[in-house]
Amino acid sequence: MEEQQTTRMKLTMTYGIYLAGISIVTSLFIWATSLIEHLGLIGSALIGVFQFGLLAFLLVYFTKRYRDTLFDGKITFGQAFTFGVLLVVFSSVISALYSYILNKYIDPEYMHRVMTMIQDKTYQMLSNQGLSQEQIDAAMVKFEEKGIPSAMETLVSSLQGGIIGGAIMSLISSAIVKKNVKGDSEDAFDEAMEDVKTEE
Repeated sequence: MEEQQTTRMKLTMTYGIYLAGISIVTSLFIWATSLIEHLGLIGSALIGVFQFGLLAFLLVYFTKRYRDTLFDGKITFGQAFTFGVLLVVFSSVISALYSYILNKYIDPEYMHRVMTMIQDKTYQMLSNQGLSQEQIDAAMVKFEEKGIPSAMETLVSSLQGGIIGGAIMSLISSAIVKKNVKGDSEDAFDEAMEDVKTEE
């Protein structure tokens, strides 16, 4: 039992490092190519959708690997969900630390550039929609009130977003990966139906 628990934790940490590594590499590519600054609001939204989809795919993949390695291809929803949440928490901590290092030491002006781009694109969009200058100015005030997030605020935001989003995705991935183990209600139903057919 203790050996199995050790194996579970080892797999969780290993796959968590893989997930965090892939997330960091993707983020570094976006940062190095200035994709967010170049693509604007729509491009930023598409990048977010891509990252969400990548997370979903990787969660399903790693949970399947976990299921097949430790449970011989069968796993309950609860087991899959617990693994998914632990995986996401471990990965999110690593990714959040990377985010802090990027914004604190590697490129302290990164968030300033991103926020400036968002503000400029928003201004252009509101102008194109025909809003009055007063309405546009009122919207821009909200940007000024929020200000530029600090490296610590970015770390906290990254950690919260990763855990909450990952927990939601774990619900979905667990439903996909789940396979009933012997004794589950669906297996019992199937066995009962087989008995009925045999008696007939």
